[in-house]
Amino acid sequence: MFALLIDIDGTLLETLDAILEAMNLALAELHEPPLQTEELRPLIGMPVQRQMKLLRGMEGPVVEKLADRYYEHFRAIIDRGVRLYPGVPTTLESLAGRRIATVSTRRRDEARHMLRVAGIERYFTAIVGGDEVSRPKPHPDLPRFAANALRVPPSQAVVVGDSLVDIEAGRAAGTWTVAATYGYGELATLREARPHAEIARFSDLPRALADLEDEGRHAQ
Repeated sequence: MFALLIDIDGTLLETLDAILEAMNLALAELHEPPLQTEELRPLIGMPVQRQMKLLRGMEGPVVEKLADRYYEHFRAIIDRGVRLYPGVPTTLESLAGRRIATVSTRRRDEARHMLRVAGIERYFTAIVGGDEVSRPKPHPDLPRFAANALRVPPSQAVVVGDSLVDIEAGRAAGTWTVAATYGYGELATLREARPHAEIARFSDLPRALADLEDEGRHAQ
């Protein structure tokens, strides 16, 4: 039975508005102009530092300060409540026999906080964060770290995520991959990364896993 390594933003939780609000609050404190939704959407899943380098050419200590302020604002916004994608709690309940970990770029404490506020923390065997590895997605470090936290080899794990970097990281790590096409990534870009399966709703995940496990048995 494959273990699951699941992204959070755009896969489990609808957080785009919260991310944009927190980022723009942090930018305003530095007297920087706000970001637009469509600027930020394709970069969700990357660390704040990488986003600012790509969008504004910003780097160095000022971006570290920005990232810290972003996280403070984001946490306060999340405390107001978060929206789960349809079918997430019931689907996670149906997968409760599996080992499940996060594979989010978010800092571990923030990832845990988000899942707790959303009421789904109990379904996760391990919660890991992007701050626990030296290289972010699309490098393989985070999926490998998460698989190790579950005590399974990457070849027996499935990365589930909505962004290009999720699929690229999973493939680089040697895991199976499932693209969540309802999230923030562009469909054409996701397909270019060659995910092993796609889901149009989170509730499609159990069937996708069954198909992948059948494929894996036939490949042995």
